[in-house]
Amino acid sequence: MLKIAKPALLSALFALPAGGVSAQDTVVAATWLPPQHQYSRYLYTYWAERVPVHAGDSVKVEVELGSARVTPMGNLQEIADGIVDASGHFAQYTPSDLPVANAVEELGMTFDDPRVMIAAATEFNAMDPAQQAEWKGLGVVYASSYATNLYVLICNRPIITLEDMKGASLRLPGRAPAQWANEAGATTVSFNTNEQYGALDTGALTCTTTTAADALVRNLHEVAQHITDLPVTLFWAGLGHGYNPEKWASLSVDARRGLLHANADAMAALIVEGTLQEEVAARAKLAELGVTFHEPGADLVAHIDAFRAAQPEAAVAIVRDTYQIAEAEALLGRFQATVDKWTALLADVPQDDAEALANLIRSEVYDKLDLATYGLN
Repeated sequence: MLKIAKPALLSALFALPAGGVSAQDTVVAATWLPPQHQYSRYLYTYWAERVPVHAGDSVKVEVELGSARVTPMGNLQEIADGIVDASGHFAQYTPSDLPVANAVEELGMTFDDPRVMIAAATEFNAMDPAQQAEWKGLGVVYASSYATNLYVLICNRPIITLEDMKGASLRLPGRAPAQWANEAGATTVSFNTNEQYGALDTGALTCTTTTAADALVRNLHEVAQHITDLPVTLFWAGLGHGYNPEKWASLSVDARRGLLHANADAMAALIVEGTLQEEVAARAKLAELGVTFHEPGADLVAHIDAFRAAQPEAAVAIVRDTYQIAEAEALLGRFQATVDKWTALLADVPQDDAEALANLIRSEVYDKLDLATYGLN
């Protein structure tokens, strides 16, 4: 089994020794997320630790966490402009730029396994013609994905029944969860993840939706001491890593392969340790810190279950009308087929087997790409 070491909580900059690599084979990867966040620790710090294992001295990696070079709303353009060589992006922040990525996220409320979703998203983003065309049009070379565990309600007052939802202000990831909340009587407010603490503190938000592990690393328990265990959705749309095309083209094939193979290790570690295992530990810690966990009322559960059951059929018209994708049914069908494939592949893989997950992502996705041409046309 792959030994998933806990990455150190590095502050501004993590750099590996150069190892005699030329300057053109140095990759600077940055995220605006804070160093303590799972996204930073696994997809950036741990990834950088794994690059020399797979790439040897063919590439040097420098990682900036909580970087001022990239921003939540602007990092697609910042990647394309070469402000950094690689960064990530959450697609719900820029739906007009990423209609395909947001369209398939319309099905997010119907899924529940983050292992399946990170693997399926990686394959879909790397191989689907429509999704690849979207990344190419934005000047970004797709490299890896991010996926969350199931989001629950993190609130500054108890939200247990449908009556409690009336008038509550919620932050949710994506169009479909926002529609559900609106139909339940809540209002939806847009804040990025770095803004939710202040919004909960001032009352601009009643609840955010995220995981217990995310709530802990962001200290949300200080301003929101109620968690309702209502599984709302999980989220994967966007990038774990996307490259500036000129930088990607400057790398050797061996360097590209090594970077991607290390991505597989990082994504597996993120899901197994940073998502599934940390969620269990975070819940225990939050309870110690005074957070109350609530079971949702039967009426609230029935309401979201009904919305979820109708979503696959409703999504076709939404994708066609909202995202202006004429072949909506075909697009959603391709994504669902990819999810079904990974559901079958992982059915007998233990949840704690990070090595098996990483190896499957390598063999089923990265090893099937022609890295002499991928991202270059």
